[in-house]
Amino acid sequence: MNRHLQATGLTHYLLAKFLSKGQKAIDATAGNGQDTLFLAQTVGSSGLVYAFDIQERALLTTQKLLKKNNCLQQVKLILAGHEKINNFVQEPVQAIIYNLGYLPGSNKEIITQGETTLLSLQQGMKLLNSGGIIAVTVYPGHPGGRKEADLIDKYVISLSVQTWQVMKWNRVNGNTAKSPYVLFIYKN
Repeated sequence: MNRHLQATGLTHYLLAKFLSKGQKAIDATAGNGQDTLFLAQTVGSSGLVYAFDIQERALLTTQKLLKKNNCLQQVKLILAGHEKINNFVQEPVQAIIYNLGYLPGSNKEIITQGETTLLSLQQGMKLLNSGGIIAVTVYPGHPGGRKEADLIDKYVISLSVQTWQVMKWNRVNGNTAKSPYVLFIYKN
């Protein structure tokens, strides 16, 4: 499959249109570090990325990847849940990325939770610059994923169209009930 048709490829492609050197961004779910690396490379050494994860293993993997790619200096790795964004970030950001679910290759019982994701999303939206964007990759196919997806969908549907544009990219053929999808939340 074409990388740009996969959720992460499309997310990186679109976020690159809104994010540039010297800006600030948040990876709310560092995971294995691919999104953090993308953000770090996009903002460059004059920018800053805040990367959150609740698992030390995720941050260590992310740290190794960033170091290997000479991007560690522009990233703050934070061992905390994304619902604690307000405790660590007080400045405006241009982009935020979420890759929900569980850490690939790890304990599948440690998953993002709808309530904390929603709290994080609300905090992040307040930090987002006008013209900024949030990308949320949602995985409804794992245990707990559908509940989180429904909660987030219900919230973004209710957002004011005067302030927010919300777009959804998803598969329309095959097993769509379990397929991942991406929400793009743009601040006017």
